[in-house]
Amino acid sequence: RLIECRRVLKQSGSIYLHCDPTMSHYIKSTIDCLFGEDNFRNEIIWHYRKWTNAITHFQKNHDVILFYVKGGNGRKKPVFNRIMVDPTASQAAVVAKGYNVNKVNGVYQLLVYDKKKVEKLVGTGKLDLSKYGAIVDRDGQTKTGANDVWDIQFLHAHAKERTGYPTQKPLALLERIIQASSNEGDIVLDPFAGCATTCVAAERLNRQWIGVDISIKAYELVKERLTKEAADPEDLLKYQNAIHLKTDPPQRTDQKRNYREQKYVYVISHPNYPGEYKVGIAKNWKLRLNAYQTSDPGRQYKLEYKLETPWFRETEKYIHDILPNKHEWVQGTLDEITEAIRTHKPTHTEQGALNLA
Repeated sequence: RLIECRRVLKQSGSIYLHCDPTMSHYIKSTIDCLFGEDNFRNEIIWHYRKWTNAITHFQKNHDVILFYVKGGNGRKKPVFNRIMVDPTASQAAVVAKGYNVNKVNGVYQLLVYDKKKVEKLVGTGKLDLSKYGAIVDRDGQTKTGANDVWDIQFLHAHAKERTGYPTQKPLALLERIIQASSNEGDIVLDPFAGCATTCVAAERLNRQWIGVDISIKAYELVKERLTKEAADPEDLLKYQNAIHLKTDPPQRTDQKRNYREQKYVYVISHPNYPGEYKVGIAKNWKLRLNAYQTSDPGRQYKLEYKLETPWFRETEKYIHDILPNKHEWVQGTLDEITEAIRTHKPTHTEQGALNLA
């Protein structure tokens, strides 16, 4: 799914993946491989208050959200809109003091939050402006940029948003993600739509959206929640006609109309195994043959036959179903094996799958 998400993601797009601390380190390694370590942006800690009665460990009150961008060819910069939030207690104390000091590239900056307080301190000699390489006017600015620890309340059992879905996320969490990494009119995709929180958040923020889920219940929840939480009270039927359910896979637009990946079904022999042939599938048969040769000092593996076909998986299974075999080594004559591969026709159901691919 991550591979497909990366394929359809725009160069300016981002991906956010939610997990808990038991799996976040494994998942990060996987996404590093797919998206590239340089495209990692943040490990966001979603912190929430949840009453538990842990007596053998610290209270477990956070989940992890991994944030990556598509990157790649650099033609378009990833969308990122800075999220401003109320200051923490320590930040609020700085604002109340009137100024703060920041060091950038070895140069000390004076961040001014209250001009009158700073002027008074300068006038009484308590503040020397000559020590600072730059004076940054932040007068009147009381909010600060959000950091990577988000205090957003967990949905308790009696929350108004609750639908009964076990892994439901709060709207505030999805709205922050969507605001940060998209603009109005952009498309938001949630491939695990669940109880439709992402769809509702995207609708409320004037984004286009697509939700995908294995359960038909998700479709019902989308219509129900949009009507209750995002619809104009004067137009309650708007989403009853605007939300469409599709159960057939969409056609790919990056390949020809009836595209289905093709691979080789190959037959490999070895003199030490008379009457047996290795029947397998590979996108690059030469690399596969070389892989076998490197395990054999005499390099005696030989390619006997190959056929490129969109029905590679079905054909391989068919050969192993009709002939005796030990693991992937099939027993029979080379002629009967190659003839079975060449003449195998997919079933009606399998042919139909090609038209939907």
